[in-house]
Amino acid sequence: MSIRYFQPSYQEARSQFLAAAAVQPNKTWQDARIHPLQGSQGEPLALDSLWLGPRDAERLLVVQSATHGIEGFAGSAVQQALLNRDLELPENTALLLLHAMNPWGFSFRRRVDEAGIDLNRNFVDFYKPPENPGYADLAQALVPKSWNQEALHAADLKLEAYRQTHGETAYELAVSGGQYTHPEGLFYGGHAPSWSRQQLEALAEELLLAKREAVAIIDVHTGLGDYAVGEVICDHPPASQGVRWAKHWYGEAVTEPFLGTSSSVPKQGLIDFFWHALLPERCCFVTLEFGTGSTDQLFHVLRADHYLAQKKPGEVSPALINQLNQELQEHFCPSAAAWREAVVKQGLLRIDQALGGLAAL
Repeated sequence: MSIRYFQPSYQEARSQFLAAAAVQPNKTWQDARIHPLQGSQGEPLALDSLWLGPRDAERLLVVQSATHGIEGFAGSAVQQALLNRDLELPENTALLLLHAMNPWGFSFRRRVDEAGIDLNRNFVDFYKPPENPGYADLAQALVPKSWNQEALHAADLKLEAYRQTHGETAYELAVSGGQYTHPEGLFYGGHAPSWSRQQLEALAEELLLAKREAVAIIDVHTGLGDYAVGEVICDHPPASQGVRWAKHWYGEAVTEPFLGTSSSVPKQGLIDFFWHALLPERCCFVTLEFGTGSTDQLFHVLRADHYLAQKKPGEVSPALINQLNQELQEHFCPSAAAWREAVVKQGLLRIDQALGGLAAL
């Protein structure tokens, strides 16, 4: 069953990925970029890369996991399932797997990295970072000083007032669109390129990715959208080549935040934009987003996570820490077998569709 590819920890996920990589008959390159910090169990952390197929292939499929660390359980499972089946690549086509873009977050079961940076908001020009005045208005309510009924009720009233005044879309943009002023807050894009961004940029140069004729990228995420549905989110500009390829390859599953057809609103600093700039009109980047619950529940578990991150040891009861951590884990990687089976099945389907699309170019 596909659920066997879901591992209980980053350490085990990495171990299983490396074991599967070691026996690939068409492996032509492998790399591990070691993170300067250790993981939650004292284990080494790394961005692991695996290249299958010809190194000089003109067409390439990239599959990324753990851009948001804790979401790596699903992405790693898809990659492991892929490596554990007979894989025939089309002619002149290669496959690049990037396992654990944010290994620190994966190991510590947080969406952000060791500096509190959301990697998927980090790809901006830091000489002139985007502004998000809405987040500043909501910052204290989003990460309250106390996590009790009275404090949460007061904070929620402020959030709801903003939503009623400005509308649902403006509210979601303020909260999740990306912000660069509150390091302790949600969806913080940082003040400089993160470790993960630097590694990706270095890999792209080393592997000559900008010289490829066509590149498809699938970035596996969880936590937003309809339960067990893998939404194919395309943040390319409307009517661009990337959108045309996505719709041709993935069909009606494709949604576009810029057109309001997605569960996601437009965001700042997405990792997508790195690929868009690297390969203008020669790439198709999609976020494969597996839904787990409502947007309100997503915001709730993230607020709790950031609340805990601001507290010193002993300030929060072990029972509350355990409760909030369990809620976070269950939101981003539900334990239900049916959800996990759906992730692997749909993940492999989208990979097959991408390879077929590349082959037909």
